[in-house]
Amino acid sequence: MKRVRVLHITPSVRLLGARRSLLTLVKELAGTRFEPLVLVPRQGALTEELDKRHLRWIALELPPWRKGSSWLTMHSRLIALRNILHQEKIDLIHCNEIYPNPHAVVASSDMPLWRELFASIVIRRSLRGPLVPVVTHNRLSVSPRMIQNYLLGDSTRIIAVSHAAAKDFAQEAWFGQKVRVVYNGIEFDEFERAKSRRDEVRARLGFDPSDVVFGMVGLLMPRKRPQFLLDASPDILARVPRARFLFVGDPSPRHEYYAEELRKRAHELGISDRVTFLPFQERVAGIFAAMDVHVLLSNEEGFGRVVIEAAAAGIPTIGSRVGGIQELIVDNETGFLIGNENAFDDKEFWKHMSEFVEAATLLACDANRRRAMGLAAYEHCLMHFSSEQYVHGVVRVFQEALEEIVAQQPPW
Repeated sequence: MKRVRVLHITPSVRLLGARRSLLTLVKELAGTRFEPLVLVPRQGALTEELDKRHLRWIALELPPWRKGSSWLTMHSRLIALRNILHQEKIDLIHCNEIYPNPHAVVASSDMPLWRELFASIVIRRSLRGPLVPVVTHNRLSVSPRMIQNYLLGDSTRIIAVSHAAAKDFAQEAWFGQKVRVVYNGIEFDEFERAKSRRDEVRARLGFDPSDVVFGMVGLLMPRKRPQFLLDASPDILARVPRARFLFVGDPSPRHEYYAEELRKRAHELGISDRVTFLPFQERVAGIFAAMDVHVLLSNEEGFGRVVIEAAAAGIPTIGSRVGGIQELIVDNETGFLIGNENAFDDKEFWKHMSEFVEAATLLACDANRRRAMGLAAYEHCLMHFSSEQYVHGVVRVFQEALEEIVAQQPPW
């Protein structure tokens, strides 16, 4: 069977959810007919993990699309990308997020580069003949303007990480032809090992065996609504004096101030001694295993990978009834969903504070219920979000994209 050379493009090397999903994918693809090569902007945490597994990568920084300052280097970088496609005899491009999609569409065209650039800027569409299919992952909510600006209609297939994420494309004429839903998946081995280190990690973090730890993992930014958990903390502590609150992550690039604001808020509420802030952690399995309850309260989330990571460690999640989170939590069985159809609205969501406090108190006070929900979350995750299911789904989309242009193979 003919080998398929796949170029996976990622705009970042930080091991956040999107890159952890990519790492899982390329690890599973290695040794199959799909031969992975990862294009990264620079060396970093992701390339270190790739090197450990003897997986190939190449560095090329692609300038941000549609930024005036990018056009000084855009043409030369796209030439370099086009050269990589030819030199490596790439059969398919996989964009791990939407941001490199226009670069991939333009570089993989059989049209002169200057014509493709002109078309992509002026009419925001490609003129390309589909020599190399482009499959792009959509991991967050996108607007109609983003769909147009990032040339998503010119990709061969779009992989949405949830049905909620797929809905953003529902009004497009090509929705049924191009958009496929494939849930992210995780490898369970690391989380299984972490369970045996639970007491050790809790002690290292300063938690007593009797503490009930509520944890939130991810970028510290308003979209994740960590302040909601802080604001709920005094009411939870009034009912559960042994409650502790753990926040793990760095501020997002546009919210550098936010971590300090959260610390200030904890001080105002008089709970600083019950709150622990940890910086970004590349290894999170032990962190999840050290929790008792995981919390994800975002106002928008395409998937919510941390929910299934917590589940893999046997930890239930209290999540907002938003986006892909709703597809990961079975309400009242593997965790709790908070809010109604307007849970994306911050002002409306704050009205559900008492609902959240009730759910948190129930799990904190009933260890048997907490363990039962954690086990149910684990079994649900094992059934629906394994790495094998994830890779199988992605490969199926790759095959669709290849078959669509089977009559127009790359000229090498």
